[in-house]
Amino acid sequence: MSTPIKSGAGSDLLTVNTDKQALVKLANPLETDGTEQPNMVGSVRMVSAVDDGVLSGTADLKSPETDDDYRLRIAHDTLLDNDEFDYAAQNTGKHTFTFTTLAATMTAAGITTNSSQVNTTNIGLTFGTHAFFPYFGTNTLVCETSIGFTNQPAANIVFDFGLFLRGSTPLFAPSDGAYFRLTAAGLFGVCNLNGVENVTSVFPLGDGAGTWVYANNAVNRYLIQVTNHRVTFWVNNEKLGELATPAGQNGPFQAAALPWSFRHANTGTTGDATFRAIVKDYKIGLRGPLYADSLGVIGNRVFGSYQGLSGGTMGQLIAGTVTSGTLVKPTAAIPANTSLVANLPNSLGGRIYEQLASGLAANVDGIFASFTNPAGSATVQGKRLKISGICLSGMVSTVVVGGPAYTEWYIAFGHTADSLATAESASMATSTTKAPRRFMLPMLTNNMGAAAAAGTLLVQPEYETMFLDNPIYVNPGERIALVGNKTITTAITSGILSYTYQFIYSWE
Repeated sequence: MSTPIKSGAGSDLLTVNTDKQALVKLANPLETDGTEQPNMVGSVRMVSAVDDGVLSGTADLKSPETDDDYRLRIAHDTLLDNDEFDYAAQNTGKHTFTFTTLAATMTAAGITTNSSQVNTTNIGLTFGTHAFFPYFGTNTLVCETSIGFTNQPAANIVFDFGLFLRGSTPLFAPSDGAYFRLTAAGLFGVCNLNGVENVTSVFPLGDGAGTWVYANNAVNRYLIQVTNHRVTFWVNNEKLGELATPAGQNGPFQAAALPWSFRHANTGTTGDATFRAIVKDYKIGLRGPLYADSLGVIGNRVFGSYQGLSGGTMGQLIAGTVTSGTLVKPTAAIPANTSLVANLPNSLGGRIYEQLASGLAANVDGIFASFTNPAGSATVQGKRLKISGICLSGMVSTVVVGGPAYTEWYIAFGHTADSLATAESASMATSTTKAPRRFMLPMLTNNMGAAAAAGTLLVQPEYETMFLDNPIYVNPGERIALVGNKTITTAITSGILSYTYQFIYSWE
């Protein structure tokens, strides 16, 4: 039985096309005089398909947001990091590697884990970036890893990859973050709040059923999207699942920033020593508003300029004790090559008093000031320290006997121990160390005349130098130092030089 639909008492009938679709026209929201009549708008609303639900079984639809000035909210991608593992030696400047028995190799084909093919218990490895990447507000932090696996994992094999704080030996279990987890049971998504894991059900094969599996040796692209209210997990642009932020939590994990990481571990003896991962690349990005400012400027506005980060040292990062509002002058010291000696500043700015008698040997580099960027954790913000310039000036504070002399300066950065002799790790050796990188400061070379009187200003071409287009980045846990090297014409038997310096810096 069919029933015609018509317009009340009129004769106008509702019609359909050849595909049996009703021919509908939405009401005009404008009166003839042009005034708006929102109540006349039809009930159709615009939505976008985030994912069609082929794997998860549920389509993910979202409606665009519009502000009170009729502007759609849009997002822009800002690339934070990317690397293709198509080279044969570890880039120790960007990546750190540690292992217990379960070694790895790098070739043009990628990073291959368990390269020695062992299956003993309580062993593991971890690899990842020195850099941390920020998560905040309604922006989306995204992480994509391209990776293949030689075969399906056996019991007691765990492979985690994504954004997480790397744990300690020997299993290197993540202590905080959002990441994929592969075990013999299948592939899962994990959100970790300072050691407490929230884990999805095993990801489905299709339409929400079955268990998702990969083809052996096939390279798939695994994507994680992090917002403050949920984390979604994708493979090859198909959404596998999501984890909502639990009630009572401010976000899916506790850390304010996280490194890209992976770990391979045997939590017990496994019957398969041949399971390996081949990691091809990773990409990290931030999706959200398009800013006119740089990330460093935004960091100053958000995290505070010229002061310590939340969870770390508070106040200005200036050396010296403040007494009754006055910054007390330090005791003179002799700089060393292998450490920051007492009374020299462990800070990003302050005063330096250099003892010249029996002081730093001629033509030997000495650390005049140093600072360690705090290592990131679940409770300490892990931020990259961005150095955009330095100011330096010097004067004679106690009359000099001897001379003349001049001092050449440079910035040492990126080293993982205080000594300027810190060695660079061999490729894929455990517990990566970094030698200092050096940035010369020829424009700050200063000159002191013979028998210089107290109050004499050291002569130098410039007292400030900026490198805004090519800033220096210091990762969490790494050092930055102001280093000087003296050339002495006649031996100096007494005298003290006083310097003031300030790194121009911000947090990213």
